[in-house]
Amino acid sequence: MTLRPLLLSSLFVLLAVAPASGAEDPPARSGALANAPALRNPMPGGLLAGYAGDTGLDIGGTSLPVYAVAAGTLDYSEPGHTRWRGKGDTPNSVRVRLDRPIPFRGRSITHMYYTHLSKLERVQAEDAKEKVHVEAGDRLGVSGVGNGVPHLHLGFLLEGRVEQDSWEFILREGDVRAALGGYKNGERLR
Repeated sequence: MTLRPLLLSSLFVLLAVAPASGAEDPPARSGALANAPALRNPMPGGLLAGYAGDTGLDIGGTSLPVYAVAAGTLDYSEPGHTRWRGKGDTPNSVRVRLDRPIPFRGRSITHMYYTHLSKLERVQAEDAKEKVHVEAGDRLGVSGVGNGVPHLHLGFLLEGRVEQDSWEFILREGDVRAALGGYKNGERLR
C-alpha cells in the first residue's frame, strides 16, 4: 500500500519563500515540546514544510545536524527504510523506540523515525542483538535529500505499531505539528 504521495510540491514552494533567518521569534507553543522539557528540537534552523496527509513532517534544510527528540533505544540506524532512492537521494534512516510514550489525544506516541539522512552518527542494523540507547538531544546524524529536496522527514508512530501498513498508527503531518507545538509551514525551528 502506498502511503506517501509522490511529490513534495509544497516543500518546493516553501523553500522558495522561506523567511529570513532573523525573523521574529515564533509565539509560545502549547504542544509536547513546550510542555515537556525532556523533548528536544529535531533540527535547529530547519524550515517547517510538508503537506496535509503526509506520513510525518518535512523539515527543510541543507546538511543540518539532526537530534533525538526524546530518549529511547535505536530500533535501527542504517541505510534503507525509505522509498526515496532516486539519484542524489540519501538513504539513511533512524527509528527510536521511546523510553516513555508521549500522550497525544488519548493515544501514545511510542516511536519516532527520521529519514533522508546524509550521515549517521552511529550505525546499527535493525537485527542487531544489542541496541544503542540515545538521550533527548543526542545527535543522530545530518539531514540529507529525499525526492531531490534537501530535508528531514520526521514521523511519529502510535501504540508500538511500526509496520506503517495502516493509517491508524501513523501521525499525519498536521498531528506531528500539533505534538511539536503547532508550528506552521514556513516557520524556522530555533
